[in-house]
Amino acid sequence: MRYRAYRSIQAIPENATAHFTDAFDKKPSSVTFLAYLGPTPIASTRTLCADGNFGDLTSSMAFHDVLERVVPANAVVVEANRFVVDPLQADLGGGVIWELFRAHLLRCVFEKADYFVAGVRAEHVTLYRRLMHLEVVSEPRVFPGLQTPMFLMVGDCRRDLERIFQERPHLRAAPDEFEHLFGEVSRVHPDHQHTRPGL
Repeated sequence: MRYRAYRSIQAIPENATAHFTDAFDKKPSSVTFLAYLGPTPIASTRTLCADGNFGDLTSSMAFHDVLERVVPANAVVVEANRFVVDPLQADLGGGVIWELFRAHLLRCVFEKADYFVAGVRAEHVTLYRRLMHLEVVSEPRVFPGLQTPMFLMVGDCRRDLERIFQERPHLRAAPDEFEHLFGEVSRVHPDHQHTRPGL
């Protein structure tokens, strides 16, 4: 799905395996979520967490200098990346986008994050600003291995997270959700045979 989505916008070159993965998929803090419509997976996203090491974030590949400038070195940072909707199911994917955004918000709560970051294409900046209260902190840059420019967006969880939940109470977590979403069982490779929906 990730490969099809990135190929549909010419963000990556074609390859013989028809897969798109990277070293961050195997990071200990990496959690990939699949959203389903009935039995059909139609969207996915990945969340990462760094505690004092920006190198644990995908954003560091293109924006390491910006992260050092705008985020304190000892901050706990949650990152959203590899957010895709299957182009074969694009007309069905609108509703699940909210659930995948919610996964990142709950990761911020679970990790007691100070900041939330995301590399965002220009056409999605308004959505991230409206839903997550993120702000653009960089010029557009191209990530290694990709072909489309992105902006780095950053949000202050200590300031904005509770505000987001007050605006949209349905995004809050139930008490038993955190282990289900971020416990050991959720930590599987996105192409692993036992990958399961987190939401």
